[in-house]
Amino acid sequence: MFMAIGFPAHVVTGTNQCSIFFGGATSLLRYMRGGHIHWKTAWLTGPLAVLGAFLGARLNLIMPERMLEIIMIVLLPIVTLIILAKPSFGAENRVHTLTRARRIMSALFIGLGIGAYQGFYGAGSGTFFMLGFALLCRLDLTTASGNTKFVAFCANLASASTFALSGAVVWPAVVLATVFNVLGSYLGAGLAMKRGAKLIRPMFLLVLALLFARLIATVIL
Repeated sequence: MFMAIGFPAHVVTGTNQCSIFFGGATSLLRYMRGGHIHWKTAWLTGPLAVLGAFLGARLNLIMPERMLEIIMIVLLPIVTLIILAKPSFGAENRVHTLTRARRIMSALFIGLGIGAYQGFYGAGSGTFFMLGFALLCRLDLTTASGNTKFVAFCANLASASTFALSGAVVWPAVVLATVFNVLGSYLGAGLAMKRGAKLIRPMFLLVLALLFARLIATVIL
């Protein structure tokens, strides 16, 4: 929407990062109250996501996004096939089967890797955090979603601060978008905790499909 109005690409990213901050906080509180966060993996990943988001945001300010868009066009179909090939994906929590070393390595990849993606590009980052927690940490989708809210909030705090300090934010647009973002986040978190994987899995695939379509349109146009 911001790009359609005519905002420059960097301003679009910065304004979007700031507008989703309070919505992310709303979702996080709902998951915390529902007990749907695995804190051992969340606390490991959060600080790394902050560092990754900071580095990604700085990278966004100095290099074109087209390179990452092309890489994502190649990766997204592969991610979708992995999910479709695993019918039991995110059905149950099996984090207890991981060793401590495996949890640390997973946190390193999820925090730095996906955190950097969130800071650099942003779109679909929550989906990729959830994928990382479900595949690498073997969490069920509801808990993976709760962990995602915590880590994404940490990463968003870092990236939003970076863009704000760089002046790449249109604050009137942030205020308006925040109102709807908070409302949507509150309702969405409630539905996800109530319906679990039955709702989250198809929504997960839908987000991947929409992100892929958006990237294709961006590259072609």
